[in-house]
Order: sequence, then C-alpha cells, then structure tokens
Amino acid sequence: MERLEIYIDMFCKLVRGLNEDDADVQDAHANLLIDIRWPDVPRAFAHVLYSVSMRGDIRPLASTFERLVRRAALAAFGTSDHAEIPSWFFQNFESFLAASLHKLIIYFRNPLGPPLSATQRRCAAATFDALIDAAEGLRSFVGLRYLAKSTGVHVLMSAVHNAKCDFLREAVRPSPRCSTLILADVLAKHVLADPNRELVMQSGFCFFARSDRWRAFADACYASHEAAVAVADSPLPRLLREVDEASRCTAAAPSPGLFFLASEFLEADASPERALKVARSLKRYNTPQRSPIAKRSQPFLRLVKRLLSGGGA
Repeated sequence: MERLEIYIDMFCKLVRGLNEDDADVQDAHANLLIDIRWPDVPRAFAHVLYSVSMRGDIRPLASTFERLVRRAALAAFGTSDHAEIPSWFFQNFESFLAASLHKLIIYFRNPLGPPLSATQRRCAAATFDALIDAAEGLRSFVGLRYLAKSTGVHVLMSAVHNAKCDFLREAVRPSPRCSTLILADVLAKHVLADPNRELVMQSGFCFFARSDRWRAFADACYASHEAAVAVADSPLPRLLREVDEASRCTAAAPSPGLFFLASEFLEADASPERALKVARSLKRYNTPQRSPIAKRSQPFLRLVKRLLSGGGA
C-alpha cells in the first residue's frame, strides 16, 4: 500500500505537469522509474488516468515520459544508449504498458451495471489515448530497437502481443462490452493515423495485420459493433477493410509466429552471435591457445529473408 501511494502521487504530478522545473522532484521521479516491475506501478498509473479523465482532458504525456525514462536510464546505467542498457529495463516498461491497458479495461468494464454514459465513454477514450501517448514516449526504451522509429500504438500492440496473459481474449468473452469497443476504435484510429502501410515489421499497420491476438480482438469487436456504436462513425471497419485489401495484394507470407520470431534476426541483419566460452585457468602452460571464433549463420539469415519476402526455395 505504501508503494502504491508513492506511485499514485508520482503519476498525479506527472499527468498534471506539476514540478517539472524542480530538479529534485524530477530526480526522485526518475529514480522511481528505474525499477517498475511491481504490479502496484501500472495499478497506480491506471488509477490516475481514470481519475484525471473523469475531471477533464489529459494533457500530452509522450515528452514527459521520454524525458523521465531517459533520466532514469542515465541515473541507473550512465547512458541512454539502447545497446548499453540491460534487457530487464526494457521488459519492465513493456510489462507496465500491457498491465496498464489490462487494468484500464477492467476499470471501464462495468459488467453488472448499466451501459456507459456519454461522459464515461469520453473518459474511456481519453484514457486509452493517454496510454498510447505514454507508449509514444517509451519507444526508445522497449526491447525492439526499430520501434524507436515507429509509433506509440505500435509499441503498445507489441507489448500486449508479447504479454504472458492474453487478456484481450478475456475482454471479449462472452461478448465485447462498450468499453472494449471504444478501445478497438481508439486503436484503429491511431493505426490509421500512421501513413506507413507497408507490410514490413517496422510498420504498426503490418504488426496489427499479423498479430493473432489483436486481429482476434478486433474481429470480435467488429462482429458486435453494430449493437453499440454507429459503424459509420467507427474507424475499426475501415482498418479491417484496408488490412484485408493489403493482404490480398501481397504474396503469401509466413505465419505470424515466424514473422515475429524472424524480426529479431532481421533487426540485427545477422543471426544472434554465439556467446564465447570463458577460458578456464590454464594448468598446462605449454598448450598452444586458439582464439575462439564468434560464428554467425548467414545461410539461416538468407533463408529467413527469403521466407519473409515470399520467395521460393
């Protein structure tokens, strides 16, 4: 409870833009963001977004998050260079984004009460927008380096796609609720706002098209869309239509699982480097030493590229 209260206070100040000129407060907030693996952290963030949205609009958060997390990286590791930061730091922020979205869905689920009012629908859309804006600021601090040049919605979709718990499936059981449909529309709006429609891994449009979790979620929402929201005012049908058109115009591609697995190899433009064995203490001083060789599998890399391009054997 003490940790929860500390992070609620921090996120309240962050979301409202308080103490941004106070170096001591900013240092304290940066230190709190170094290790956010605790479940209380996304719980606190979702609570603050929900509370602030009920009182009005939420200010843009991307630049604030980017500045504070960069400050946290510098405090913890002495650098903000992606290659020099340990992977657990990135994984914590990916888990933070996924867990925050899960908790926001729960906040607005309202399974037993009446349908959401117009004010509640506006607040739900505002909180989902704010979370995507926060993800925009975290683009440089997630595992895949190419996301730094993509969009906040791409970062959020990637974090949710790779989460251990598929809470999107649970969100549409037995049928999507009004808040879930709002999330689908907000997601579609942000994906369509990115002009990049190429079916390459750097594209959020492509990620959505090939993510089994997000497509199943969107398809379930679209199936019940007419009962809750005027389809003509919804960006979701347009996104699904463009995805279908792009898929028909593209040659057969590998399965989504292979696509996401291969992304790491193509990001590095080589297969992962094998770890060099640590030399043991030498007891035989006259034994000649051989330099270990870090091998990379270029044939495997060429095979992956050929599969993703739809080429034959």
